[in-house]
Amino acid sequence: MAGVIHAHGGDDSESGDLRPVMDPLPADLAGVRVQLRRTLAPQLLVSNDTDRVLTIFDHDARPFLRIGHGEVQADLGAAAFHRTNTLMAPGAIAEDASEEARWRTVEPEPNWGWFDLRLRTDSIDVPETVRGHGKRAFIGAWSIPVQLGERRSAITGHFEFVPEPGGIPEARITDTGPLGESALVRAMNGSARTGLFLSYRGNQPLIVHGAADEPMLRFDSDGVAVNRHSPTWKEIAPAGAPRYQAGDGTDWARVSSQRSYGWIDPRAGFTGTVESADEASVLKRWTIPVTLGERASAIKGVTEWKPVEPLASAH
Repeated sequence: MAGVIHAHGGDDSESGDLRPVMDPLPADLAGVRVQLRRTLAPQLLVSNDTDRVLTIFDHDARPFLRIGHGEVQADLGAAAFHRTNTLMAPGAIAEDASEEARWRTVEPEPNWGWFDLRLRTDSIDVPETVRGHGKRAFIGAWSIPVQLGERRSAITGHFEFVPEPGGIPEARITDTGPLGESALVRAMNGSARTGLFLSYRGNQPLIVHGAADEPMLRFDSDGVAVNRHSPTWKEIAPAGAPRYQAGDGTDWARVSSQRSYGWIDPRAGFTGTVESADEASVLKRWTIPVTLGERASAIKGVTEWKPVEPLASAH
């Protein structure tokens, strides 16, 4: 679940990008799902369906979030809660503005996202020797202390400097088979991980299969459902979505009341090395099996390397 998230700090955009990257979760946090995303700033998304409460601590070891037992509680007296709840708060609320603890339920589900300031890159300086080297480099580590039940642990990671890319991988759809005019299918580029968006208008149920050819998503007149037994769904499920459950066959759970849905799909993505970065090339061709009614078919696509022309700079 831990993707690489773009988070610009300082003037890094001129020669590269500084990103927080999350480590794999420790065994102590088994059953908790954590995602690191970038919206307007790095954001942690946590879902905890275990039978234990996950407590999040600020930099002074004061708890400010409790996630679990079917809800999220926040300490409204903790400055950290207000400073991480909106992007404007860090400048408006001082670090030492905490008051007495005032715990309140702020979400009736055990899912929460916050803009943890420990993930921000604004104040991190990237040495000129690193920028000039033109290669990836680690620039320090970050850690967010947590406690699951009675066991202390941490969500950890590091900051990574990534030079300005010479190009980008771009996925596109080449063939939708018998879906024809009954579906709109688009590749979702421009993020850390490539995905697909599908809007379906047909009369027959449409099944999108996973990487092991298992039924993964079902589009029908009621909306979109996911197969909780899909091993592909185990790898791509976003926080707050129906969780994967081990088992055979299908266990459908509704993810949308509309007949449109977008999902991350590694089959369309590319994370390898490009040998000739200054030349356009085909990186991979991919196929995603589907079943329309009783008819087996596929969505086909290609992922290509698109060189980026360098911007002229004035001296």
